[in-house]
Amino acid sequence: MSYLSLFNLIVYNLLQINLRNVLIFHCWQLPDLMPLAELFSRNYIFSQYVNLNQKSEFLANFHRDYLESEPTKLGVFLDLSCSQSSFITNQTSRARLYTENFHWLLYDEAGNMRLLEELFDKANLSINADVTYVKPNSREERNETRLFTLYDVYNKGSHLGGKLNITIDQSIYCNQSDCEIKEYLSDLYKRTRLQQRSNLQGITFRQVALVTVLPLNSSEKSLINFLNSEDNVHLDWISRLGYRNNLHLQEMLKFNVSYVWRDQWSLNDTIGGAMGEVVNEHVELSTTAFVISDARLRKIFPTTEIGQFRSVCIFRTPHNAGIKAGVFLEPFKPSVWLVFAALLVFSGLLLWIIFGLEQRWLPRCLAYIPSLLTSCLISIGAACIQGSNLIPNSTGGRLAFISLMLTSFLMYNYYTSIVVSTLLGSPVRSNIKTVQQLADSSLDVGFHDLPFNRVYLNSSPRSDIISLVKRKVEGRDPKTIWLSAKEGVLRVRQQPGFVFGLEASFSFNFVEQYYLPHEICELNEILFRPESRVYTIVHRNSTYRELLKQIQLRMLEGGMTQKHRRFYTKSKLHCFSNNYVINVGMEYAAPLFIALLVAYFVALFILLLELSWAYMGRRYWQRLKNLN
Repeated sequence: MSYLSLFNLIVYNLLQINLRNVLIFHCWQLPDLMPLAELFSRNYIFSQYVNLNQKSEFLANFHRDYLESEPTKLGVFLDLSCSQSSFITNQTSRARLYTENFHWLLYDEAGNMRLLEELFDKANLSINADVTYVKPNSREERNETRLFTLYDVYNKGSHLGGKLNITIDQSIYCNQSDCEIKEYLSDLYKRTRLQQRSNLQGITFRQVALVTVLPLNSSEKSLINFLNSEDNVHLDWISRLGYRNNLHLQEMLKFNVSYVWRDQWSLNDTIGGAMGEVVNEHVELSTTAFVISDARLRKIFPTTEIGQFRSVCIFRTPHNAGIKAGVFLEPFKPSVWLVFAALLVFSGLLLWIIFGLEQRWLPRCLAYIPSLLTSCLISIGAACIQGSNLIPNSTGGRLAFISLMLTSFLMYNYYTSIVVSTLLGSPVRSNIKTVQQLADSSLDVGFHDLPFNRVYLNSSPRSDIISLVKRKVEGRDPKTIWLSAKEGVLRVRQQPGFVFGLEASFSFNFVEQYYLPHEICELNEILFRPESRVYTIVHRNSTYRELLKQIQLRMLEGGMTQKHRRFYTKSKLHCFSNNYVINVGMEYAAPLFIALLVAYFVALFILLLELSWAYMGRRYWQRLKNLN
């Protein structure tokens, strides 16, 4: 019997979807396969043949032997006329191999549609299945031309209430040399396979919903009302955000939903909580998104990013963190200060010489010659823009005094502008920028009492986290370390210098609620752990993952996901320049008062020395007088 037209159909079908690997389940004689092997060789198609005439015990593990390799995609031809074909379809259904990874071409010489329905009515046939059923319609013996009709076969999800769907696709003429399409019998060719199957009406998705703020024994209506509410949006925000996105999915795909309620993300990477339900394939959807890890990627598939997980430590800079006199010396380098001091001394000496020359050579000058110390005081007074009651009378002397005043004016204005801009130009910021610097500091630390914070502190291999735990956590009262978000944020405001570790998107709502604008500007942030993105997830082997991913990407591009993210999350605090209320604390002003106090003591000490010297001088002269 000649099968050339059928063989050409097989090759034509594979080349249409650019497949170069095929597995043939057949019950033909070996000589009948020679033309097919030649066609495969001519078109560079790698083929393997499995004869179904052998006993079933030899086929018991055929799916492991032939189908559990992981090629990009594998074409599989199955002749339903063979006696063992039902065994192949049943084993394939149990192994869940009717997926997008295999292109199944089912051929029935008798064209018995009822047989197809019997084989696949209860089969584990998925929505992403690539199964084509072929039956011959007519045959012209003269030139071996045959007309084949192709059907698309899939199920929206038999385990979720889906029904077998057999849709006529197209008719193809094939002869001994080639094939051509006669006509399209439906509009399947106008859309992709997923677009054709995007209506999931009639099936019920199982969805795990995470709620930690209500007891799980609450009524389902109460739990759903919480997910729908817009009050206290920071509570379980990540689950409520995913719930809103899944409502859009449900609206677009028209599926029903049943809920599985959990109050934990997971016990570890892949066990327990909401993650465990997805990993064990007990649910198709999850309201909460997850941070992705290597262990999780072996079990789940991330579809789209919907937010970020950002843990930070916040604190206000304490104003009593030590006296800082350096700000008054920072405008000039030491070399500039030395040159300026030398210039003042030189100017004082020059004025003293000028006063002496004027006293000797010019009339109507000062009645006395100021001392060298007085001339230096005049020079220093000019540097401080205080002027002087003693000025030279000569034109040259006055020009020298004007030069001194002008130089001092330029230096003074440059100096004061730098000092003022340093003290008042921006909020006070701490120089503590890393976790290690925080561990080495004297600041007290607290953390938001969340399970992942405790786990991270206890299990992190980072040396700076280990140092922080040893110096700031161990040996301290847990009640002072582990606080609620509201308590920690308020303590940061009331106690500058207290450091609180929190999840930004969860707790920044409290910051905006209780902080004044200028207090937000004073906050310092230290990144507690590397920023992580959170993704919606499905099981790695989920047959709906590509469909869900495409719909979620469309929602992301359309802005729906971003709209919900902005409502439920607050990942950044905004600080504007007009919010600054800058107060110069004693840590900056104290050096000025200390310098003044020291000057008073020095002046008093010198005065006492002068009085003592004068007293000793009078007694000395009195003794001389008495001796004479």
